[in-house]
Amino acid sequence: MAFIIVAALALLLVELFLRRRPWAMALAAAIAAIGTVVWIFSDYQSRSQRSAASSVTVTVEGNGTTCVDPDLPIAATLSNDSTRGVNRLAFDLFGREPGRSKILYRGTLRHDRPLAPGQTVVRCYALLYHGFAHPRPQIVDATKYEWTAHVSFVGFGQAPPE
Repeated sequence: MAFIIVAALALLLVELFLRRRPWAMALAAAIAAIGTVVWIFSDYQSRSQRSAASSVTVTVEGNGTTCVDPDLPIAATLSNDSTRGVNRLAFDLFGREPGRSKILYRGTLRHDRPLAPGQTVVRCYALLYHGFAHPRPQIVDATKYEWTAHVSFVGFGQAPPE
């Protein structure tokens, strides 16, 4: 859709430039001004969202004392240090053997409950069998892996009514 609009404006500019140059210059200046304002606004929005999203952190560990259910062996500590509430969160989970760089587990986990500003929550997660690299282990002991997490999506706003 945007390509069609740009192409139509380019054709209009060419037509005006061939027939009425003052109009073409005025239209080109207006398009440049509008484009600059849109670019500045979207850059500001992007920077503020990145800043707020970097305030939301996740740390993970295979912890048998916090997460006693063997089906939910990963303890994730979710912290919202931003000034806005979080209503959705997704993070990528990576598992490695201690001291090695090869990734043996990779998966994406989600948190869809509200996380208020300044709130920290510990939640237990399951591991997906297909998240493991080949050959997949028959018995998974989450404490034998080094776990890291990277926040991949943060949705700010009020939680939907239940």
